[in-house]
Amino acid sequence: MESEIETTDFNKKGWIGKIKDWSYENWQTILVVLIVLIVGMSAYNYNQQNNLSGKNSSSVAIVDNDETEVENIDEEKTSEENNIDQEKIAEADIESKDQAEAAKEDNEMETNANEEKNTEEENNPVISTSNDSGKIYTVYANRGEGITHLARRALNEYLQEIGEESELTKEHKIYIEDYLQNRTGTESIEVSYQGTFSENLIEEAVSSAKQLTPNSINNLSKYIK
Repeated sequence: MESEIETTDFNKKGWIGKIKDWSYENWQTILVVLIVLIVGMSAYNYNQQNNLSGKNSSSVAIVDNDETEVENIDEEKTSEENNIDQEKIAEADIESKDQAEAAKEDNEMETNANEEKNTEEENNPVISTSNDSGKIYTVYANRGEGITHLARRALNEYLQEIGEESELTKEHKIYIEDYLQNRTGTESIEVSYQGTFSENLIEEAVSSAKQLTPNSINNLSKYIK
């Protein structure tokens, strides 16, 4: 009878009452479960924070490494460019030096050639003599000279004597040299060959040169170096 009354009272309490009674009876178990949950949540949060911190550190390290690699690449590229520039400068200096030495050698050779030519001309000057037909200019050939060279030397001697050198242009002189050469001969000559040019022939060539037309003078300009 008493059991039926207790069962009836328990059923009348409802769910809230039931939960209160159960909690009162099992409060130790509930406390343990709560502690376990709190400890578990704390450990989970701690692990999450450590993982996040580790990821951030890794990201920073990767970024730092990337930046370091980029800086190293830039430094290597700059160093290579500087080396290339230095090599180009060195090559340009060597080339300039070689060109300067070559030009110096050419100048020295030209100077020596001119000195030898002047010496030869001094040793073999143009000789002018007079006879019944007029004045004759005798020219002895130097090394490497032809009839045209002899005619040029005879013409220069003639112009110096009469003082009309300034009245003739380079084109005129080319024409006169060719005029004298055509009327003297074209055979090959050797050193000390003796060429003679009369004053009358030279005057004839000068007179003919002064009558050249502008077109003829213009055509002769291409032979001037």
